[in-house]
Amino acid sequence: MELLEDADGMVRDVAKATVIELFRSAPAAAKSDLKKQLKNFKVRPAIEQAIVKELAPVPGAAAAPEPEQRPESARAIRPALGASVSSLSSERPITPMSDLGRPEQVEPSYVNTQRELDDIFKDMQVWFEGRETEQNWLKREESVTKLRRLMAGNAATDFQLPFLTGLRGLLDGIIKAITSLRTSLSKEGCSLVQEIATTYGPGMDPMVELLMQTFIKLSAATKKIASQQANVTIDTIISRATYNTRIVNHIWGACQDKNLQPRTYATGWLKTLLRKEAHHKNHIEQGGGLDVIEKCIKKGLADPNPGVRERMRSTYWVFADIWPARAEA
Repeated sequence: MELLEDADGMVRDVAKATVIELFRSAPAAAKSDLKKQLKNFKVRPAIEQAIVKELAPVPGAAAAPEPEQRPESARAIRPALGASVSSLSSERPITPMSDLGRPEQVEPSYVNTQRELDDIFKDMQVWFEGRETEQNWLKREESVTKLRRLMAGNAATDFQLPFLTGLRGLLDGIIKAITSLRTSLSKEGCSLVQEIATTYGPGMDPMVELLMQTFIKLSAATKKIASQQANVTIDTIISRATYNTRIVNHIWGACQDKNLQPRTYATGWLKTLLRKEAHHKNHIEQGGGLDVIEKCIKKGLADPNPGVRERMRSTYWVFADIWPARAEA
């Protein structure tokens, strides 16, 4: 390890190449231990990252977790398709929809064993305890970014259920990041949730209730970037998570909000929901959701703001294509 910090560049290169060659075919546990040793010996970040990158497992193949970690139910995860985003016209009084609310790509990070993954979650927990402070906010942001990097790597494929379980356990901390007044931290939190939705789909269902409450409140924020991030994230959740009447009730709540932004965004969320469930109408009809949707549409069509009325008219025509008799009533 000392040779990796040798003053002679040639010696460092030879040492780095030797470490890579020795560990390339090593067991996953050994590679995981090597990462710890590189940090313990305080090897400079550039050299550490070069070694780790060379030894990164191939997603979906190298980790080979035990069978009980990969049950058939875990395979019912939706493909990571692009997030569905409702379109809004440029004349509205709030920031128009753009790529601003979409996650920026991050450099993938890889784990070799489930124990390594568990240790990462354990180390993160301390940074999310209590209130946000000058001492912990940056660590919170780094932790959320780390989760995104792990998802971009092999954690969500090779360790599907353990990674999702870890995310659920950290949900309170993720919500603290989302609701932070620091724009960069809040943005990372929103990006993480969008990626959870597109990667896990129905797997995120147990988190949807708290997240919908959080993001609808955030959609009313005076900061335009925070409001738009919330809008895109809710739209992504609705397009990926399993339908239930609670989602419709949240949209109904947004339709009644005193703030213009949630009322405007709700027209797009409702349109996304209708399009998603168009071929599964019984889901909505049997649970009483159809009556709530009608209330949302009537509320929006009578909204005092002309922009909300216009956008709800567009949503109404989607509704009319699915339930023409109800639309004419």
